Amino acid sequence: MEDIKIYGHGSYIGTTGYNNHTRDFFRELSKHCKIKFRNFTVAKYWNGYNMEPHNREEYLNDTDKELLHEQTVWVDNNTRREDRPIYSKYGEDFDHDFNLVLSETNHHYFYDTYNGPKIAYNVWESTLQPQGFFNKLREFDELWVPSEWQKECSIKQGFDPDRVQVVPEGVDVYTFFPEKVDVLDEYKDGRFKFLLFGRWDYRKSTKEIINTFLKTFGPDEPVDLVVSIDNMWGEQMDGYKNTIERLKGYELIDDRIKILSFPSREDYIKYIKTGHVFLSCARAEGWNLPLIEAMACGTPSIYSNCSAQLEFAEGKGIPVNVVGEKPANHNDYGRYTMSDLDGNYYEPDFEHLSKVMRDTYENYDSYKSKALEESKDIRENFNWSRVAEIGYEKLKLFKNKISSPEYTSPSKIIENYINVTYVNQPKVEITGDKKMDYLVEFVDGDTNEVVHSTTISNNMWVTCGRRYYTNWIIRINGKVHNRFNVERKRVLISLDSKSIGDTLAWAPYAVEFAKQNNCKVILSTFHNEWFINNPFYKDIEFIQPGQTTHCYASYLIGWFRDDKGGWEKYEMYPNQVNMIPLQQTATDILGLEYKEVNYGVNLKMGQKPIKEKYVVFGPQATAGCKEWVYDYWVELADMLKAKGYKVVILSSNPYKIDGTINIYGKSWDTVATYLWYSEFLVGLGSGLSWFNWALGKFTYMINGFVEEGHEFTKNMKKITKNRCIKCWNDPVHVFDAGDWDWCPVYKGTKLQHICQKDIKPIDVIKSINFI
Repeated sequence: MEDIKIYGHGSYIGTTGYNNHTRDFFRELSKHCKIKFRNFTVAKYWNGYNMEPHNREEYLNDTDKELLHEQTVWVDNNTRREDRPIYSKYGEDFDHDFNLVLSETNHHYFYDTYNGPKIAYNVWESTLQPQGFFNKLREFDELWVPSEWQKECSIKQGFDPDRVQVVPEGVDVYTFFPEKVDVLDEYKDGRFKFLLFGRWDYRKSTKEIINTFLKTFGPDEPVDLVVSIDNMWGEQMDGYKNTIERLKGYELIDDRIKILSFPSREDYIKYIKTGHVFLSCARAEGWNLPLIEAMACGTPSIYSNCSAQLEFAEGKGIPVNVVGEKPANHNDYGRYTMSDLDGNYYEPDFEHLSKVMRDTYENYDSYKSKALEESKDIRENFNWSRVAEIGYEKLKLFKNKISSPEYTSPSKIIENYINVTYVNQPKVEITGDKKMDYLVEFVDGDTNEVVHSTTISNNMWVTCGRRYYTNWIIRINGKVHNRFNVERKRVLISLDSKSIGDTLAWAPYAVEFAKQNNCKVILSTFHNEWFINNPFYKDIEFIQPGQTTHCYASYLIGWFRDDKGGWEKYEMYPNQVNMIPLQQTATDILGLEYKEVNYGVNLKMGQKPIKEKYVVFGPQATAGCKEWVYDYWVELADMLKAKGYKVVILSSNPYKIDGTINIYGKSWDTVATYLWYSEFLVGLGSGLSWFNWALGKFTYMINGFVEEGHEFTKNMKKITKNRCIKCWNDPVHVFDAGDWDWCPVYKGTKLQHICQKDIKPIDVIKSINFI
């Protein structure tokens, strides 16, 4: 054994894939060289720091105690950490030759300062690492990755090929091997069992795999899908508390789906050994530990023919074709990962997956025989003892390399990195250790105006307050460093308002923005169901408010108050919002030319609810200044009934007028049905009028408090009187949503809301074009 002394750093304690990888690798590597280890994680039996803090963990053995040397402890409300000695009596300390950091992307340990040369050992899934972290990796003397695929990706991203080494992961061959075990109760029904193990995640294609299973096998076939797909971060991701809720939400509940919720390791092993077929079809894998464990057990295994898992699976098992690549953030049902995910995933051919699943079911015996043979090769070449030997050989080569007088550590040649982003607002961040000042200028490319400028140093950042669409030019030290360009990029547009009218007024401009800029728009509204499956929105990706997604730029559409409570918040939009048409709020923020656009809504309308011809009243609004006098509605209803119309009142709460039909508190499908078959709507400056407009129906709008053109103009006639100041669009007075009686001129007098009161029922009748 060559006298090599290593200080290891990583998450040794715990039961995740990284924990198992770290523990199994360093245990075996310790048979070849001397190791001390600094541990980051704690597990279920952690009761606070002491000299032997992990003794109650079931897997801990004497070798672990000899290796564990320091524990990272978080103190002061997680604002800083320190490393404290543990298990010091189990082995002598030594001066290490170099450091080996094994951890997940962006882990704290990669950013620490180390004494001596350092190796980064990292597993990653997409074709690109986050650029900031990748720059940090380049400071390490060597990068270890588990597969030739990740090595190739790292070199393409810019890593020195001479400093990337492949050291594969392994499998615990003393646990995962073919054997007959006691049949679990779930298997005694004699049905065929596919197994799906792994958290609910877009990367792992969980939803698509379940969908494919349900489409491939009929309810009358004796086939089940056993799923262990809990995600401990799931509620933060999509709002569902558990797998049952999630499957219901995605309409995937079926008696053939057998849910296991966080099974014990003992049960997991039994399932892997007794299931008929292990099912995996991920868009990318950094290794895929469950897959290699299933293959080591001789269980026929399906997997996508891509990424790092090919290091052990290629030529074995049952691969599924891949049809191409997509951005790793191009997902439609959430993910568990960091928000700055870069690079691509692969897109499996789910039609091929269906064929493969059918074939393994119908020809199971031949696939089982083949899997048992292949398990021998897996266990021979990817056991941890063999992996440690590979690692040890790489360490000997590394020691020789750094001993050369010509060797220069990359950590001594650190270049600063300038990162420019446009999410929420333009931001420039300088990372790196080279002390240097940077004059950063945010320039409006259309006017050449310097909107903001300042000088920062390395490891600092600066933003520009302007958040509406601008053709930014970023100048650094007098030279153009970056030009804003959303073409073929992902852009998030979020509607800040829950209001019906605001939503319907602003949503169409997501489509306009995508067309004008040739980009992919992700739209977040509080009423996504109105637009999904609408053909005009077919290229728009929808997410829920608050849900995160990777994007090049983002814009928030809304009315925002300034520090004085007014509308002069000009960093959010270029024009005072109450002085322009409502739809222009969106076009101003998105940099579009204003024109009235209506792309409709998608709703399930029923048959005509009333045989006779009828009109609809919309008498309720969200503010007193918008509403009309009750007695006027009564009089208007009598006038219209006298002309042969029935009158339907649509409202959120009961609104009774004798001789009318009051429909209240109903779904939007029902509301749309009544509006669609009506002759016209008599409404207010409210959401129901905008809803009628979205349906393409005609509205007579009783509206005296806003200027002409503020609301929509097509398929409508506005009934108004010039009795007051049009307070809604007044440059001085600001609407107070908390005051129902808000009336900046006449509040508290008989003339309060005179702008509406002055409009009489006869004025409405005279405005209507009766046929």
